[in-house]
Amino acid sequence: MKRNAVVTALMLAGLCTISSIADAAPSSAALIKSHQKFFGIENVDANTGQVAKNLVIFSWLSNTTLLASIEGRIVLLDSYVTRLELTPGRVPFVLQDIVDAQPEAILLGHGHFDHADNAAYIAKWTGATIYSTPETCDAMQADVLRMSTDPNAVNGGAKIIPDGNPVNCVNVVSRGSTPGAEVTHLTFLEPLVCVVGFKHMHSNATPPDPIYPPAVFNVTVDPRDPQMYPKGTSLTPTTPPKPGQINTQTSGSGGVGGPISIFYDFVVRGGYNFTFVWHNTTGALKEGSAPDGNWGPVVGQNVFNLLAALPPTDLEFGSASSSNTVNNGHRDLVLYQQYLQPQVYYPGHLTTGTNGVAESSTQEMWFMYRSALTNMGTVQTLYKPEVHWLVDPVDYTRPIVFNPGQPRWANPNKASRIAQFCN
Repeated sequence: MKRNAVVTALMLAGLCTISSIADAAPSSAALIKSHQKFFGIENVDANTGQVAKNLVIFSWLSNTTLLASIEGRIVLLDSYVTRLELTPGRVPFVLQDIVDAQPEAILLGHGHFDHADNAAYIAKWTGATIYSTPETCDAMQADVLRMSTDPNAVNGGAKIIPDGNPVNCVNVVSRGSTPGAEVTHLTFLEPLVCVVGFKHMHSNATPPDPIYPPAVFNVTVDPRDPQMYPKGTSLTPTTPPKPGQINTQTSGSGGVGGPISIFYDFVVRGGYNFTFVWHNTTGALKEGSAPDGNWGPVVGQNVFNLLAALPPTDLEFGSASSSNTVNNGHRDLVLYQQYLQPQVYYPGHLTTGTNGVAESSTQEMWFMYRSALTNMGTVQTLYKPEVHWLVDPVDYTRPIVFNPGQPRWANPNKASRIAQFCN
C-alpha cells in the first residue's frame, strides 16, 4: 500500500502496468457451491470453482453489501446482511455461504453496524484482509476479542472464531485525517486491478437547499411483506438465545469510527481499463457537513474535485439512502454523479437506513431519484446515467455481469488519469 497526500487530485502521478493472474488451484465443494450461488453456474468452473477471468461480476447481498469477482479475484464490499438468519429466508443464503466464497479482502465503507457487522468474523474464518479507517480497524480488533472470549453456552461452548489473534486490518487513511487530503493506492489486487481509496463524508442532514428544491416522498414499506417473507430465526442471539445463534455484530457502530467513510475506485487494467466506484454513503459535500466533523464547503468542494479527477467512471455503485433525504431528497447523490459522470449506476442502501427506508421500499426510492434528476435539470442537462435500480428480494444474489472487453468502456481520457492515480 502506498499513500499520497494531495492538494488536488491532479497533482498525483504514476504509472500503471498490465498483467494477468495465474490459474486457480482445485477448490473445495463448499467453495464451488458458494461461487455458483453468488456468481451464476454459467460463470463458474464446476471442477475448481474459479470464476470467469474475463468478467467482472457483482452479487448484491442487501443494503450496500456486494460480493464481487473481479476477473476471478473475490472481494467483499461491506459485510452486513439486512436480515441474516440461521437458514436461507428473505435473503437466500446464510453467513457460512459468504465464508465459503473465500473473499481475499473485505473493504468497509465505514464502521456502522449496517455496513461492518460480520466483517471480523468473516476475516477470521477466511484470512481476508480488512481495509478501512484506523478507527474502524480498532473496532475490528475489539470484535475479535469479544468473539474469542464469548462463552457461547447455547452452542455448548463452541468457539465462534478459531482464535483471538488480531485480524489483518489495513488503514486506508491516517487517523483523524481531512476528507480528500490523502489518496491511497491499495495494491492487494495488483497487477490485475488498481484500487484507490480516500476519505469522503458520511451523509448528514443539512437545511433545505433553495437552489435545488427537494423531491421528497413518504417512503413506506409493502404491508404484505411480512406475510410474503415470514421471519425465521435470527443469527444474532435473541433473549433467550437459541441454538445456532452467534454474535457477529461490530462494536464500532456507536464509536468514533462509525461514520468515518471511505470512497473506493477500481481500475481493471488492460484493454479498455474498465472502471467502477463504490461508496456506501453519500455526503452533503456542498456544505461540507458530516457527523464526524463540520469540514465546510471548501473541503467538500475538494472532495468533489477529487471525484472529477478520477479515471472516467464506467460504473457507480452508490448509496441512495441518506441522512439528508428528508430535507434534500436525492440532491447529494445527483451532485456526486455530476462530478463522477458514471456511464452506469446501481443504487445501494435500499434495505436499511433513514427516512423509513427498509426492505420493500426500494421502488419509492426510485421515484424520488427520478424526481431529483428532473428537479436538478441545471446539473443534469447534458448528462444522465444508465440506471439499473435494484429491487429486494428479487435481485439478491442475481449476478450483475460486466465484460471489461466491451468497446463501450473505451475513453481517451482514461490513460492519463490512471497514470496519475495508479503509480
